[in-house]
Amino acid sequence: MPEVDSLAELNQMIDRWDEEDEARRIRSRPRTIGELFAVERPLRQPLPVEAFETGRHFTLRVDRHSRISVRTNRYSVPVRLIGRMVQVVLHASDLVAYDGREQVARQERIRAKGGRQLELATARAPAP
Repeated sequence: MPEVDSLAELNQMIDRWDEEDEARRIRSRPRTIGELFAVERPLRQPLPVEAFETGRHFTLRVDRHSRISVRTNRYSVPVRLIGRMVQVVLHASDLVAYDGREQVARQERIRAKGGRQLELATARAPAP
């Protein structure tokens, strides 16, 4: 790992490596990496406008304890959703639950098997 004092310094280091790499040849190929990239550049397609979702999607029923089970772990959601189906997106570091298009819970992902995550703010019944 390179040791740097800032993200800007790391980005400058990576830019320098990219520039140096353009003159490199892969094995015995007749063209350099920079020359091959120049041929490829006009053939590239633009990136899609909409965001690419990297999480895993689930449709889950909220149990009588106001929880959803994702893989081997349980997470709390608002009490008003007991018995209803919710959409869940499991990301690398967090879990997000939706009731329709409304985000109803966001919690840190549990790493251990059989874990439980209770967020009192999401599990509390609404005030009368």
